[in-house]
Amino acid sequence: MSTGDPQNRIPAYPGVERFIDAFDKLVVQPRRSRSRVPVVLLSELGDGSAGRRIVAGLRSRMRGRSEVLAPHAYIPQIPDGADPPPLELFEHLTLQLAETMPPGTGELRLHSYRLLRSVVTAPAIEGLMERRHAELRNHCYAEHRNWSRTAQTLWWLGGRDQASGGTLLELLWNFIAGPLFQRLPRALYSWRANRRMLGRARSRSWYAEWVRRQHGSPPTDFFRSALDLVHGEPATDPERMDRVLMHALLADLDQACRSRMLNPWRRRRTTRFVLLFDEAGPADSRVQRFLRELRSAMEDLRCTSVFAVAGGVRSLASRIPDIDATGLAHAGAELINIERRGMTPGQPTGIVVPVTELPEDDQAAVYWLGRWPTLVTPSPRWGPGAEVAGVLGVGTVALAVAAALILVPDVRGGNNDDPCQGSTFLGTDGQCVGVAEGAAGFGRGPSEQAVRAVLQQIERQNGEVDTELAGRRADDRRPGRRTVVYFGPLTGGKDAEDPVRGGTLAELRGIALAQQHINAQALRSGERVPLRVLAANAGDRFKDAPAVAERIAELAARDPSIAGVVGFGQSRRKTYDAIRVLDKAGIPMVGTSGTADELLRQGEHYYQTAPTDSRAAELMAVFATSAAMTGGQTALRVSLVADATDAYSNSLAASFRSSYGPARTDVLLYTPNDAPEPEPVPGAVSGRPVPTVEDLAREVCRAVQKEPRTAVVWSARASQFQLFLAEISRFSGDCPKISVLGGDDVTNALTEQQRPWDDFTGLTLFYASHGYAPTLAKQSPEAAAFLTAYDRAYSTDRTPSTKAMREDGHVALAWDALRYLAEGIDQAWRTTGSHDDRLDRGLLQGVLYQGLGGGGFDGATGRIDAHGAAGGGRVTENKLLAVLRGSNGQPATELLCGTVTRGDERRTWGPKGKEFPCPQR
Repeated sequence: MSTGDPQNRIPAYPGVERFIDAFDKLVVQPRRSRSRVPVVLLSELGDGSAGRRIVAGLRSRMRGRSEVLAPHAYIPQIPDGADPPPLELFEHLTLQLAETMPPGTGELRLHSYRLLRSVVTAPAIEGLMERRHAELRNHCYAEHRNWSRTAQTLWWLGGRDQASGGTLLELLWNFIAGPLFQRLPRALYSWRANRRMLGRARSRSWYAEWVRRQHGSPPTDFFRSALDLVHGEPATDPERMDRVLMHALLADLDQACRSRMLNPWRRRRTTRFVLLFDEAGPADSRVQRFLRELRSAMEDLRCTSVFAVAGGVRSLASRIPDIDATGLAHAGAELINIERRGMTPGQPTGIVVPVTELPEDDQAAVYWLGRWPTLVTPSPRWGPGAEVAGVLGVGTVALAVAAALILVPDVRGGNNDDPCQGSTFLGTDGQCVGVAEGAAGFGRGPSEQAVRAVLQQIERQNGEVDTELAGRRADDRRPGRRTVVYFGPLTGGKDAEDPVRGGTLAELRGIALAQQHINAQALRSGERVPLRVLAANAGDRFKDAPAVAERIAELAARDPSIAGVVGFGQSRRKTYDAIRVLDKAGIPMVGTSGTADELLRQGEHYYQTAPTDSRAAELMAVFATSAAMTGGQTALRVSLVADATDAYSNSLAASFRSSYGPARTDVLLYTPNDAPEPEPVPGAVSGRPVPTVEDLAREVCRAVQKEPRTAVVWSARASQFQLFLAEISRFSGDCPKISVLGGDDVTNALTEQQRPWDDFTGLTLFYASHGYAPTLAKQSPEAAAFLTAYDRAYSTDRTPSTKAMREDGHVALAWDALRYLAEGIDQAWRTTGSHDDRLDRGLLQGVLYQGLGGGGFDGATGRIDAHGAAGGGRVTENKLLAVLRGSNGQPATELLCGTVTRGDERRTWGPKGKEFPCPQR
């Protein structure tokens, strides 16, 4: 409900929220898309209290909580038979409009109105025409000095003449300075009055047209034609005075809303001027007469800057046709239609809205009014003073750049082509990074064609959504599209063996498939929000992630349709920096395959789909303890391979050693030469450093030779795993067989053309997986839908990597991440009551923070509980995890723990009759 006195609250009538929503949109509608608006007349049979309460609520709505939000004027109820003097109503309105100009919008100057007011209040002037029009001009300039401090100061500097009672010294000074400070400004005032009232082209001047209608020919001098308004005619014909003053006032208000390039105060006048009348009164009352002239003048001048609402309409005059509404909801629909399409010439200038005297409370309206108690107006980022300083600064810089272009040869880089074509920028490794539409900016090399193909698929799907929405009518109640940014390393570094290492291609495929699935449902039902996807390249191993995150934040500040970001598939320190940038900008984020526990600590706008490293490490420790990993027997010791400079590796290794036991764990620390961040992470896991991958292979072989029941736990990156296997094969005489238990990143090595067993035939490989869809398809309809979508899209691709990717958790996690964000967007849209323009990132963040309704959804990687921070966390508890046994054929599921679907939770694992309990986290 509106803030302030309870008497100024908007009553919760049925349909009032739709009427208020239309009112708000019309008040803040951008000036370039405005048309004139009909005067709203709230009619009722009782004492008019209901309409007055609505008007009072609208007034309170625009006054805001701390400052005025839109310029407005309020006319209280006038007692019957006590009509005010003709000018009093105009003076009351103009004074309030000037006083309620919002901060930063400057002073309201009503030049035409004040000039015409001076004319109609001029005393009777007799004599020859030349003397009469000169006296009228002098009278108007004297009135002008009451408003203009500059004119008053100049007149004072000119001194007093004999007629004003000046002394001899003052007469002498007036004789010298009077022409400069008095007569010249008065002549300039006369010239400007003629120019303002008659215009350069007389056909464009409302006053010239008004006089032409009165006398048949346009005037040549304003003060000559204005003499017809003197001699008491306004007193005997009040409607004539109302008419001319109304035209002058509306012309001034329209002019006040037109921005000027060098006037930053003018540019902040983004709202209409609102006129509120407590009670319109009988058909011949002063307010009714004013409203009739207002409606006619708005139509004549095509005035778009004024919106009037009048309550307490007890009797309607039949002199002007009206739009008849059945109630507030109908009136709101009519006004929304006008806001979207404008008013056509000849359309009625008023809309009559019956308001029931004793309405029933509408609980939906109570809730809606409570959430939006005041008008929401556009808020400029810079104040007028800062804008003036900025313009001066930009002008100075522009002059310097222009001078550099002229004086410095080839400063424009004319001999150098922009490899990123301006849409993105060069990153650390010489690749284009940033945000781009589709495949335009990334994936240009021959080794990146697979990535480029998926980006082109996303680009086509974006075009399909835009084409579908372009055919909708303006009053269509279905939601418009929202934009999601995928954030990942879309290109590799210079000379990188794997140009998109880290599961990026798999994630992109999952994003593309989920977008297609989501949009098919949205466009078919009209009850979900379709999605457009942009690609953001964070650079090789997220080296440029913070800078790219800044670009995303800047883009989101300009484009409110950007709903959120998905991705962050690698847990790196640069990833943490990027999350903090986006969190500060208030942008919701949903992670794909990032697993480090630290990710959740970077900001409250980040939500995680994958299980954390601590959960995966605990599950891997349980498996290493109980599974027959080494030659049909359980392992007695573990050689744990970790990279102390990598956030993911350090997180997984530290958690595993803690769960498995330090006494049975030998930690081998290996950092590749091309590590993006060569310094160890804070609090890095301790162990025995090995300088090269050859030394790493030698140390592992020694451990296995000394104790055959030693298992290798690989917590490092997959990009180094096959190099390790190639080296271990050189020592196969000493250790012909090894058993490896890998973290989830090892799955990236399985999607390459070359399989791990090709490098070392004595390998027994177990690896953690975030979701093995073929295992879940029978129990989970979502996993089955995911597999169907994948097979439909990639059934013609027979390469081994595509088949392996079908089984990879990265694809399914990306599918679930986008579905997670889409569910949040859909629920946020439903809370708006189908008001599409109210769906923004703040509302989405509120839904995600509180948790998705229904406790989440069944995903392709298991149950996503999505309880949100308010429900206990921003990551799914007891998230489904699997340990698979790899082979050249179909992988086998050795362990499955967690929640598959609602009501299907796996609490044990292992052979039947010898089950082991699953860790609960």
